Amino acid sequence: MRTITADQFRAISHRLYKAAGASDEDADLVTEGILTATLRGHESHGVGQLPRYIREYVNGLINKDGSIKITNETPATIAIDGDWCLGHKVAMFATDKVIEKAKQTGIAAATIHRTCHVGTMFDYCHKIAQNDMIGMMFTNAGASSPPWGGVQRMLGTNPLGYGIPAKDEYPIIADVATSSTSHGGLREMMVSGKPLPPGLLLDDEGELTSDRSKFTQSGGEVHGSMANMANNHKGYAIQLAVEMLGGIFGGLTSGNETQKGRPGIIHNPSLFIAINVSFFQDVEAFKQKVDERIREIRNSKRKAGVDAIYLPGEQGFRTAEQRQREGIPLHDEYWKQIEENAANLKVDLTDLLGAPA
Repeated sequence: MRTITADQFRAISHRLYKAAGASDEDADLVTEGILTATLRGHESHGVGQLPRYIREYVNGLINKDGSIKITNETPATIAIDGDWCLGHKVAMFATDKVIEKAKQTGIAAATIHRTCHVGTMFDYCHKIAQNDMIGMMFTNAGASSPPWGGVQRMLGTNPLGYGIPAKDEYPIIADVATSSTSHGGLREMMVSGKPLPPGLLLDDEGELTSDRSKFTQSGGEVHGSMANMANNHKGYAIQLAVEMLGGIFGGLTSGNETQKGRPGIIHNPSLFIAINVSFFQDVEAFKQKVDERIREIRNSKRKAGVDAIYLPGEQGFRTAEQRQREGIPLHDEYWKQIEENAANLKVDLTDLLGAPA
């Protein structure tokens, strides 16, 4: 285990992405995206994604010379063609646009398509909430789950996110897969050697299994699938709703078509919505009421063995504050990946490390 500061992480990541061919803007955006996730304790969408994005730059899968295009626009809406640019850049462009528009129209929406992996939803929903707006995001992903009652992979992890501004408390920020877990989270569990939690995987007959050998995550012959978030018809309905909103509405793309147009890249068509609280009621009164409800929930009666009740996103905020103070602990496997990428790209990191944090 190696511990580094946030500034060290930022400098290392930026240097690696620049060496891989990213522009300064792209290197900054992808670095901040994976740093934020890592600080919050979500390594699966943070440092765990660093090698893949580097590989996509090196292999020309991310269109580093692309240009984001607006294909349709009204005062309250915008449709965006990402031209296979860095997903973080396209998604942040859409986020900024819905914030800008919602300041004038009250509610604004944006769709993006032909875009690479957008990273964690936290960045976008949080930024909308920071502008005293309610943010929502729906993203389509490659097929990994069957419909309820089926066995064939048809629906993706299909995450949904939302951000609710608060006054003195942390904003409520959710970023959840509508499958049993995210691909990144599952990958970490699959290689950990620890027993898999129940309810994650289905075998070829659609029955729940904790046997790793019954499931293939990527490449080769397909076996098994991921359960939906509840392993019932309700989870299936939510998973399908996100595909309709983020995939079909966002980019005319289903979970079985995410390789369409750009083989080898994860296609993340998405829908963003910003709702300006001030168009509906007093902002301070709203945020005060959110604070009150947060405290009511946090102080409600707990079941035996539970030390605390947290709101969505709260543990991430607390983890980030701790890691900003004490440094980021990087698992040996993640540090090994950083060193291997540095060696492959012929990047010297010695001057950035110094003494361990």
